[in-house]
Amino acid sequence: MNELLDNIGKRLPYDESESYLDDLIDRVTEHAIMQQNLAKRKRRWSMMVVSVAASAALIISITLLHKQPTSNASVTLTGKGPIDEFLNSLSDEEAAQLPYYEIEEIPKY
Repeated sequence: MNELLDNIGKRLPYDESESYLDDLIDRVTEHAIMQQNLAKRKRRWSMMVVSVAASAALIISITLLHKQPTSNASVTLTGKGPIDEFLNSLSDEEAAQLPYYEIEEIPKY
């Protein structure tokens, strides 16, 4: 075993030609460039998809907000009963206070 190692000496047990190494370097370089271009294409594609989705969401939200009424006009009830007449005669401030009105005692008829 020692004789085999002594015969090898300081050189490597395998030998590669210069043309093989040049070809290997060229192939690896081309592969790296292709992978980099592929990554750029994927990044561009994902950015485009995100941009389209964000634009669609913005358009939908603007459309929905635009269709909602923007005025704070009071609602006028059209009715013929005495309660309807009373509710129609209330001002906006009085109508806002209605939920807080309390009757301490309910009168008996």
